[in-house]
Amino acid sequence: MRFWFLFSAVERVSEATPPRMRPKLWATVVVTALIVAACSADAPEVTPAASEPPRTTQAAAEPAPETPAQLDDDEAPELRDATREDEPGDVTQVEPDDAAQVEPDDAADSPASPPADLGAFNDYEPGDPDSTLLGTDDEVLVGTLDNGLTYYLRSNDSPAGAVETRLVVNAGAVLDPPGAEGTAHFLEHLLFNGTESFSKTDLREVLRSIGVEVGPDLNAYTSADETVYILDFQLDDPGALDLAFTVLSEWASAATISPEEVEAERGIVVDEYRLFDESADGRIGNFLDAVYYSGTVYEGMQLGGNEQSNASITAEQLRAFYETWYRPDNMAVVVVGDLPVADMAQKVAEFFGGLTNPVEPMPAQPERSAFTADFVDEPVIDVVTHPNYGGISMSIDWQLPAWTPATTGGDRFRLMEGVIANLLEIRLDSAYRAGLMSQASEPYVVSWQQARGLRLYGTNIRGQDLQQATTDYLSVLAGAAHYGFTPAELDQAIAAVRTALEAQLEREATMQSAGLADRYVLHFVEEENIESVEDRVARQGALLDTFTVEELTAHLRWILDNAPPLVVSLGDDPANVPDVEELRAAIDAAAPLAAPEPEERIETLMAPPDPVAPIREHSVSLFEGAHEWVFANGARVVFAPSDLAAGQVNVTAQSLGGWSLLPIGNAGMRRAITGAVANSGVGDYSASQIDEYLASTTARVGPYLSELTEGFSGSASPDDLGDLLALMHLYIIEPRVTEVATSQQIQDLQTRKSYAENDPVSSSVYTLWDAYYQNSPWYRFILTQEEIDAVTADQLLELYEARLGDVDDLVVVIVGDTDRDTVADLAARYVGTLPAGEPDQYVNHNPGFPQGVHRITVPVDADAGASGLYLQFGASVPVTVETLVIADLIESLLGDLLFGTVREGLGESYSAYAVLSPWVEVGIWDNYFGATGPSDRLEEINATVVGIIAELTADGPTDSDLARAMSVMRDDYQLDSNGEIISPLLLRRHLDDALVGTPEQRLQVLDEVTAADIQRYMALFFNLDNRIEILRVEQ
Repeated sequence: MRFWFLFSAVERVSEATPPRMRPKLWATVVVTALIVAACSADAPEVTPAASEPPRTTQAAAEPAPETPAQLDDDEAPELRDATREDEPGDVTQVEPDDAAQVEPDDAADSPASPPADLGAFNDYEPGDPDSTLLGTDDEVLVGTLDNGLTYYLRSNDSPAGAVETRLVVNAGAVLDPPGAEGTAHFLEHLLFNGTESFSKTDLREVLRSIGVEVGPDLNAYTSADETVYILDFQLDDPGALDLAFTVLSEWASAATISPEEVEAERGIVVDEYRLFDESADGRIGNFLDAVYYSGTVYEGMQLGGNEQSNASITAEQLRAFYETWYRPDNMAVVVVGDLPVADMAQKVAEFFGGLTNPVEPMPAQPERSAFTADFVDEPVIDVVTHPNYGGISMSIDWQLPAWTPATTGGDRFRLMEGVIANLLEIRLDSAYRAGLMSQASEPYVVSWQQARGLRLYGTNIRGQDLQQATTDYLSVLAGAAHYGFTPAELDQAIAAVRTALEAQLEREATMQSAGLADRYVLHFVEEENIESVEDRVARQGALLDTFTVEELTAHLRWILDNAPPLVVSLGDDPANVPDVEELRAAIDAAAPLAAPEPEERIETLMAPPDPVAPIREHSVSLFEGAHEWVFANGARVVFAPSDLAAGQVNVTAQSLGGWSLLPIGNAGMRRAITGAVANSGVGDYSASQIDEYLASTTARVGPYLSELTEGFSGSASPDDLGDLLALMHLYIIEPRVTEVATSQQIQDLQTRKSYAENDPVSSSVYTLWDAYYQNSPWYRFILTQEEIDAVTADQLLELYEARLGDVDDLVVVIVGDTDRDTVADLAARYVGTLPAGEPDQYVNHNPGFPQGVHRITVPVDADAGASGLYLQFGASVPVTVETLVIADLIESLLGDLLFGTVREGLGESYSAYAVLSPWVEVGIWDNYFGATGPSDRLEEINATVVGIIAELTADGPTDSDLARAMSVMRDDYQLDSNGEIISPLLLRRHLDDALVGTPEQRLQVLDEVTAADIQRYMALFFNLDNRIEILRVEQ
C-alpha cells in the first residue's frame, strides 16, 4: 500500500515545519480511528498519499528543510500504539519481546489441524447488504435548487464568526478524456487564473482581502472522482460573504479559460507533475496505483497527467470538460459557519439559482458501486525500484468490496471490516512481540480507500529478510482465519471502537466547521454517512454487540479466499529486494500460525500515589480560569479550562536540556531514544498489555526529545486524564526498552540513512544543515552504519533516563474540558510525586550563522523530479509578541509576492514559499525560502526571490498589500484550538506574560503594525550578505 509514501513525506516535513504553524503529526495511523472512520463521514477511510487531496499538499510536493534552529523540535512524540513511520529500509533481525517470548514450536498447531468450527458461519457468504438508507442529521439542511444544484447548509459557531464554504464538482480524473490525461487537474489550476468578473491578480487580491490565504494546496484539490474548491473566512468584513459567494458562483459558471492563461499555467502544472510523478516516490506510487486500478473503471487514470498530455492540453479541451461537467446538476455548495441557515439559503438561491444547465444531457458517469472492482483470481506479484528511493519494503494489499456507506447494510459491513482490521492488528502485535515475525517494523493492517468504489486492506513491511517477513505476516493472517479470533481479542477490539465512538459523541458539540463541511462533501461525492452523531453512535454501538468471533472469522476467511494478495517489492535496486519467484515462494510457504498465549490483563496502570501538596499556587491572568501549581520537586502544572473541544483535554509537558546535554554524537539518535521507550511498555507491563489497557480509554501520551527540550505530549477525554498522567508518570519512573522496540528503532535509523543517501531532496536538506551548522559534530543527524549496528537496548534506555528519568524544571500544561479541582488532585498525585533531579540547563552548541554568501549545487538525476532551491537566512532578534506578529505578516507578504511573482509570474514553479520561525530559548530566528522549478530556470528563480527580499526591505509593503496580509492574519489569530492556549502558556518560562503571544495579544499588536515596521524587521530577518543557497540542479 502507499502509506510508505505518506510517511516518508511526514518524516521529512514534520521536523521541518515550524511548530507554531503545523498541526501535530505524531498520530500517523491509529487503527481504532480508522475503524470509526470507515463508518463515519467525519474522518473517511485513509486515503493513500497520492490520491489527491494530498496532491494539494505542499509538503509532499516540496519538502521544506528542517528548520536548522528547530530541526528536532519534535512536538511529534512517539505515541504508544499510534506511530507508524512506514519508510522502507533494512534492519537487523528482530528478537522477541522479553515480556512476551514464545517458543515457535509452542506457538502454532500443526498446519494439518482442521480449521476452527464456526457453527452456522462455516459456509458463510456475506450476501447482499440491507439497502435501507441511513438518515440525515436534522442540524444540516440538504436540498436541491430548481437547476439541480445540491446544497448543504449548517449553522455552527466553532469557530465563532467564521464560515467554511465548498464548491464540489462531481468530476475528477476518472473522467479525463483519453489522450488528455490530467484535464480535471489542469482545469482546477485554471479556475484561479480568472473569471468573468476577476482577473487572475484581482481574484487573489480580493480573496486575501477577506482573510483567505491563497496558494498551492490551500484552496482546491482534484481527486480521482471529484474536484473541490475551498474558501474559509471571517465575517468581520460585511462584504466578505457576498464576495465569497460571487467567487464560488463564478468558478461554477464563469471561468474564462483563455488560451493565454492556459499557456501561462502550463509550466506550473508541468512542475507539479515533475514533483509528484517523476520523483522516485511518485514513480513507485504510480506503479502501485496501476496495480490497484487494474480491472476497474480507474485503469489507466493519471491524475496529474503525463509528460505528453500536460504539454498539449488546450484551452478548447479544458473548456469542453468545464462545460460538460461543471453544471448545476453535477455540483454541490456546502456552507457551514456562524450564520443562520436561512441566511445561507438566501445566498445560495441568490448566487446559484440563476445558473443554467447545458442543453445537452450530462454524460453517464462510470459505475463505481460495490464490486465494480472484481476480485483478482490469483496473487498479483511484482517488483518496482528506483535508484533515488530511500529504502526497501514490501507492499501487501487485499481488495475489499466497496460497500455503499449510505445504507444500513453497507455501513455494517464497513464497520465489521474495520473491527476485523483491529483484530488482525492485535494478533499481529502479539506475534511480533513474541518473536514469531521476522519483520523489523511494527506490523499493522488498515482498511483504506484508494478511490470511490475501491477499498483495500493494506500494510507495509520492512526488515532484513523480506521474503521470510512476507511469509511470516501472511502466516499470522492465515492463522487468524484458520484458528479463529479469540474472545479476548474481540473484547479488546470492540472496546477500542466503542471508546472511539463515545469520544466522537462527546466532541461533536464543538466540531469545527471545516470538519463538518468536509463531512458533507463526502456525502455528496461518496454517499458517506451524515446521520446525526447521536444516532450513528447508538446504531453502531448496537451493531458491535452483534459481532461474534465466528462471524468475524468467517468474513475474514471469505475475504482471503476471494481476494488473493497484491504483493509488490519496493526498493532502490532489484538486487536488494525479493524478485517475483521469491515472492511467490514466500506466499506459498505461508501456513496458519496460532495466536501466542495471551498475557495477563492489567486492571490499572498504577495505584494513584498519595498527593503531595504544592509549595505555592496562583492564578494565571492570560486565560480565564487559568491556574498554576508549583511543587517541591521543581515541577509546575499550569491549567486552563477550555470548551473549544468538548470532551477533550490536551497535555504538553516540557523540560529544558534536550539532547544538547547528551554526549556529542547523539543528535541522530533523538527519535530512537524516545521511540524505543514508547514501544516497550512500562515497568512490569509489556507494550501489548499497555495496548490492551488503553484500548478502552482515550488516553494517549508519548515522550519527545529535541535539541533544547524534552517532554511529553498527549490527549485524553476528561474521564481518562488520570490514565494519561499515570502513563506519563510511569514513563519517567519506570521506563523500559525491549529488544523488539530496539530493532524497530534500528530499522528507522537505517531508513533515514537510506533516504539521506538516495533521495535527492533529503540529501539537499542535509547538505543545507551541514552548511548552516558549519559541519559541527553536534549537528550530525545521520548515523554511520557502524553506529547503527552498535545500537543496543541498554544504550537507548540509558540515554532516555539521562534526560527523562526525573524532573527539575518540568512544566506540565493541561488545557481542555475539565475542571480545576480535578487537575489539582491529579497534579498532586502524578506530577508532584515525581523524583527530583539535579537542576540543569540546555547548552547552545549552535556555532552561529556563517558569514558571507554560500552557494552549494547538489546534482540530481535528470529524471529525478527533484530540481529546486533553498535560501537560508539566520537572525538574532528578540522574541516578543510584536516580533511574532511582524514575522507572521512578513511571511504572509512574502508568500503572496512569491506566489504572484515566482509561481504565476515566471510560470515554472509549482511551489514557492517562505518560513520565519523563532528558536525562543536562544533568540535565534530561522528563516528560509523554498522553490521548485526546472533546472534551467533556477538561476532566474533564485534572482527573483533575492529581488523580492531586497525590494520589500528597501520599500516596505504597499498599504493595500499590508492590509490584505493583516486580513489573513486576523483570520489566523482567532482562538479555535487548545493548542493556541498551550503554546503561550509554555512560553511563559521564557517571556513575560504580556509578551507570550496569545491570540488576543497578537490581535492587539496586529492593528498597530506599520509598513515601516515591516521594512525595519525585513532588514533584521534577512541579511542578503549572509545566506546559504542550495540549488538542486539536474545533471
